[in-house]
Amino acid sequence: MLATGDLYGNLTHMDPVTQMSIGAAAAALVARRSDMRLAVVVGALAGGAPDLDVLIRSDSDPLLALQYHRHFTHSLVIAPLIGLIVAGLFRGLFYWTDWPFHRIALFGALGALTHGLIDACTSYGTLLYWPFNSHRESWDIISIIDPIFTIPLFILIVAGFAFRLPRLAQIAVALCICYLTLGIFQRSRAANFAWELAESRGHSVENLSVRPSLGNLVLWRIVYRSGDTYHVDAVRTVPWRIPYHYSGLQVDAYGVDDTVAEGSVLEYDIDRFRFFSQGYLYRYPEDVHVIGDLRYAMFPDSGIPLWGIRVDPSLPEEHVSLEYFREPSEEAFGRLWQMILGKPVERIN
Repeated sequence: MLATGDLYGNLTHMDPVTQMSIGAAAAALVARRSDMRLAVVVGALAGGAPDLDVLIRSDSDPLLALQYHRHFTHSLVIAPLIGLIVAGLFRGLFYWTDWPFHRIALFGALGALTHGLIDACTSYGTLLYWPFNSHRESWDIISIIDPIFTIPLFILIVAGFAFRLPRLAQIAVALCICYLTLGIFQRSRAANFAWELAESRGHSVENLSVRPSLGNLVLWRIVYRSGDTYHVDAVRTVPWRIPYHYSGLQVDAYGVDDTVAEGSVLEYDIDRFRFFSQGYLYRYPEDVHVIGDLRYAMFPDSGIPLWGIRVDPSLPEEHVSLEYFREPSEEAFGRLWQMILGKPVERIN
């Protein structure tokens, strides 16, 4: 089912609870017991602040929000400055206190700095090195939403705040590092499987994307390009067990389109969407007017994108519209859960 709507839902950035908890944990690492609560509050506010870039949007240009999300506010250079602004506003709001500004500034800078780094651990793409480099960094080691990562982190930070125990923040950060390390290990296994799969098919791989499915490090989406074709598969990897393969499908890569006027607004929009999707573009087979981002789908073995752009070559000076495909039904999540468990499922498009 194709629906028109806002691209910026929960599947475009880490949820605020995760971002604020990470920021609070980073600030609490350098906190004393006496200023533990101050560190948690300022770190949490600064940890969530970079996502205010979602306010950059235009009714006439739907891609503007997409273009500037995870942009300069997530840079390793700019994010700490945002943290300092948060600290300054916080200090001004509580001007009558004797909290030293240098401590508040430290908490704010550390909290904001974590935002881009944890976003880069996902597969969406983050401009960590702006303005020196426009590469969209994506390490693909954790899902954008992962309760296994977030819930223990949140509980430990709340407990650390309540009992003024910096040690709990240290434990929280240690657990996060362990989980991200597991993500690196799991991605490596999935990537090795992908290369072996392509080799068994006699394919020469030009581009390879391996990323975790929603909310887990067990089920991975594989997309690789061979020639003008993208191959989509999924694999379930559990340590010390043989990977379980879910065979997917093939779609044609979207390349040069002679129907798009050179130098037009339409060409500009397609180029922006190509940059956002890191080049993984294809025409959605069920609607040739939709160009999809093949990196994301409701199911890891599916060719139905989560989002795409609708193009109309007859209107070259009109901006494209953003559209997305979602099926947040109990049946859909049931199928995903069966795949996470490693059970056979009916193949879909």
